[in-house]
Amino acid sequence: MKKLRKWDPVIVISGKYKWKTSTIEKVDWDSVIVKDVNVAKKAVKGQWFIKKTLPIHISNIMYYLNKEKQATKIIIETKKDGKKIRKAKKWNIEIK
Repeated sequence: MKKLRKWDPVIVISGKYKWKTSTIEKVDWDSVIVKDVNVAKKAVKGQWFIKKTLPIHISNIMYYLNKEKQATKIIIETKKDGKKIRKAKKWNIEIK
């Protein structure tokens, strides 16, 4: 089970866009594309310039809890019935 998934709220913790919050659009092996973060202009023949969102390494973002307004680590716990769930480590809140 992956700790970060598509549409999770995240905060960037290092780099040019430090402390910017947004959501994940795509998750690759070790990089993610975050909405409106790390946007670059690219020249495309016949289309002038387009804005392209570039990937960020997964170590440079953290899960963001909107209710507490803080970033937190995610842990994976196994229930007695064998189901795995994601939880916010600081507040012990289940993440859906």
